[in-house]
Amino acid sequence: MPTVQVPAQLTVEHLMAAVKQFSPDELCEFKRQFAEWQGQNGEQTTEEAKLIQATKMRLPVAEARRLKRLIAKSDRGTLTPKELDVYRALAQQAERLNVTRLEALAELVQRRGQPAHVVMDDIGWECGADGT
Repeated sequence: MPTVQVPAQLTVEHLMAAVKQFSPDELCEFKRQFAEWQGQNGEQTTEEAKLIQATKMRLPVAEARRLKRLIAKSDRGTLTPKELDVYRALAQQAERLNVTRLEALAELVQRRGQPAHVVMDDIGWECGADGT
């Protein structure tokens, strides 16, 4: 790793100049340690807070209950055409929410440079009925 002259008074520009010289592995380790430090100090960026909030998105309780009933009816083969339309719409909505949740989780994993299971434990990830 190259060395960088560090003045007595560090500025953000000085730190950025040093960070820009990191190898990819060093940068990953720096990001991991920085995220760990942030967590220890109770600091959380607004963007990270938004990502964590996105990981907790769910269908409203009434809609989730309705979808569950429609899934059971579908399994029995007793859906009416109208129920099938509602079922499809709710399932698509739930799928979009799951995609949003998983994308937010992936972004948090990348930002923190930690394994997914560590980030999931840290943010209180809750699996949905389908395991996601």
